[in-house]
Amino acid sequence: FRRVLFRSKKKESGRYKWDGFKLKIPVFGPIFRMIAVARLTRTLSTLLSSGVGLLASLEIVRNILSNAVLEKTIDNVRDAVREGENIATPLKRSGEFPPMVTHMVAIGEQTGELEPMLGRIANAYETQVQTKIGMLTSILEPIMILAMGGSVAMIVFAILTPIMQMSQIAS
Repeated sequence: FRRVLFRSKKKESGRYKWDGFKLKIPVFGPIFRMIAVARLTRTLSTLLSSGVGLLASLEIVRNILSNAVLEKTIDNVRDAVREGENIATPLKRSGEFPPMVTHMVAIGEQTGELEPMLGRIANAYETQVQTKIGMLTSILEPIMILAMGGSVAMIVFAILTPIMQMSQIAS
């Protein structure tokens, strides 16, 4: 199974399916998406503030994403911007980005304050990621303690059962 999975991830279609699956996993999918959005908006904000052109910035941002689904979305956004569209419309059309992101990008474009707005989006999503990971860790600790206690109980039971059986045979 692992070999098939690794081989399919090397192909573009397999990588696209796997990355799409990762974004849909119930608990971790939203976290993966938030991390990608935070990375994308932080990098795009930094590049635009530094004077890099929008199309070049989108190309760079596409290359730092580690998700084929989001990379394709950024390709579509770059093509739409090249044709004269704004950034928010193709982002919204893709359905891959949360409505808050597309709305804030649209407001940033309309007001001419896109770079600070992207920074605010990145800050918000980084905070959300830290909060969710903190919650998952706090939930995971008791589960790990119970699992360790169960495994210790099984080991003790496995050792004591033969001892008890031998003592019954001896008596």
